[in-house]
Amino acid sequence: MSDGRSVSEVTGPRYGPIAVATVTTALVTWPIAFNLGAYDAVFYDDVFKFVVAASVGVAVALVWSPYRGRELALRCAALGAPALWLVLSIIWFDSTAAAASDPVFGVLALLAALVSVPTVLKMTIDLFVPELGSVGDPRAVAFALVVVVIVAVAGFVVGANNDAFLTCEDFKIAGADQPSNCARP
Repeated sequence: MSDGRSVSEVTGPRYGPIAVATVTTALVTWPIAFNLGAYDAVFYDDVFKFVVAASVGVAVALVWSPYRGRELALRCAALGAPALWLVLSIIWFDSTAAAASDPVFGVLALLAALVSVPTVLKMTIDLFVPELGSVGDPRAVAFALVVVVIVAVAGFVVGANNDAFLTCEDFKIAGADQPSNCARP
C-alpha cells in the first residue's frame, strides 16, 4: 500500500474468505458464461462439476457441519440446487445438454452455481479456518456478487463476440470446437 501498510493491516483477515469466494466463483463462472455466449451451450463437464461439488457439500454439511437448524437447512438447500437442476433437466428435457441449451434452464444452472459455489467455499472455510469465517459486512458480500455478475456478463459477451478476441485457430489449438462466428484468418 502507498502508506507502507500491508493489505491485511488495512482490511484485516475478515475479508479473506469473501475474497477467496469471489475469485473462485468468478473463475468458475467465466468459462461457463463464455461457452454459453460462443456456443449457445453449457458443457456437460461444467454441469457435473457443480453437481458433484455441491452434493459433496451437502454430505459434509450434514456430517461435519457446525451449522444447525435453519442455517443447516438453508445451506443444504443452496448446495442441493445443482442436483435438483440435474434431476429436473433429465425429467423435462431427457438430457442435461438439452436443458443447458434452454435459455431458462441455462440461467437456472448459472444461478445454482452462483449460490452453491460460494456456499461450498464458505463451509470449507468455516470447517478448516473458523476464525476467518465471519465477514460481518453485507457490503462486502454485495460487492462480491456484483463482481461475479459482471464477470459472467463479460464472459458471455466475449464468448458471443469471440471473433473480436480470438481466431478459429485459437480454438483449434486449444482442442475446442470452433464457434460458428470465430474469426477466420
